[in-house]
Amino acid sequence: MRLTITHYGAWIALLAFVSCGTPRLGTYSIRLQDAESIPVAPTRDMMLSTAEQPDGTTRYVYENPMFRITWSLTNTRFGFILDNLTADTLFIDWDKASYLDQDGDTLRLIHDGVDFFLKDSIQEITPLEPLGSLEDFLLPASNIHYDPDNYTLWRINHLFYDRKGNIGQRVSVELPLEINRIIYRYRFRFTIDDWKADSF
Repeated sequence: MRLTITHYGAWIALLAFVSCGTPRLGTYSIRLQDAESIPVAPTRDMMLSTAEQPDGTTRYVYENPMFRITWSLTNTRFGFILDNLTADTLFIDWDKASYLDQDGDTLRLIHDGVDFFLKDSIQEITPLEPLGSLEDFLLPASNIHYDPDNYTLWRINHLFYDRKGNIGQRVSVELPLEINRIIYRYRFRFTIDDWKADSF
């Protein structure tokens, strides 16, 4: 049975910009629509909460008896904090994580600490110790481009560009977690609810 969570009125403002001189594209409002695991987790008990941040963004917290994940999005990446709530080691298989974008394309993801020059290389599985916590982010590898004219040497594409044209579109992040020797593919689905031009 599918694990579904729905929360209306919860928003994420996409405010962070990576490249110096990047044109502002306005502010997107995004809702965490639901989450599911394949195979189904042994318990259906879970919760979802939100917490408004001083910078105007919203953090989404998904929790079940095995782990807690706190999502915080920017316009280029999916930031998160993952807490292992069990007495066993949890393993994160980054190479099997994926992003389904608004065009229906499945994209490879990399996480924090990966050298951008090696963004297409195999990523090692990360163990998360019992009751441990990990702060990280997921970023589509195909959105990263070498740019010698940029002081960082890299240009990172925005997740969304079409402004009002993106409203109603859906994207999802799939994150494989091995818990008690079982690999669960957790899929988190987000919906673009609104876009507003920046006021100056």
